Amino acid sequence: MKIRSSVAVIIVTTFLVGVLPSVAQTNAVAIFNSGINKYKRGDLDGAIADFSKAIEINPEYWKAYSSRGVAKRDKHDLDGAIQDCTRSIQINPKNAGAYSNRGVALRDKGDPEGALADYSTALMLDPQDAYTYNNRGTIRADRKDLDGAIDDFSHAIELRPDYAEAYFNRSVCKRQKGDADSAQADRAKAIQLDPRLGR
Repeated sequence: MKIRSSVAVIIVTTFLVGVLPSVAQTNAVAIFNSGINKYKRGDLDGAIADFSKAIEINPEYWKAYSSRGVAKRDKHDLDGAIQDCTRSIQINPKNAGAYSNRGVALRDKGDPEGALADYSTALMLDPQDAYTYNNRGTIRADRKDLDGAIDDFSHAIELRPDYAEAYFNRSVCKRQKGDADSAQADRAKAIQLDPRLGR
């Protein structure tokens, strides 16, 4: 069994930083929302184009940078994803989502140390993010820090009791620690929540 990571999460709420004329602000928000809708439909190129237009209108629109970074990551443009998430963080250093999203891209790029640092920063800023706990747990599991990984997966489950992947991942770590009964209980719960995990 292999540990499972969550994907990056697009920031779906609309908020524009900085002061802009109301028409430009409205246009940037509308274009950003169009990008979100295109992303949800799987139109990554259209989403990236819309996020880019929103950024042209407001170069300080940190959510557009972060969201464009997620779309670029989904297109396997890891350098572009990291660059956009970094710019989002520069504009808004308290942006937990951009740290988490950059962590996913860094993980995919083969930089577990960078990913671990970003996940930890994201969790300091937003300790209620179950997905980031799961993702940090996967890095810890890969590094054989099974206790740290189990702790992260347990936090994810506390925050989202229906989080099948976190149960599954915790079961893998528990099995590696020799706790077969508890591992089996977690695996059963994971499959109950998401039967695809039993395949």
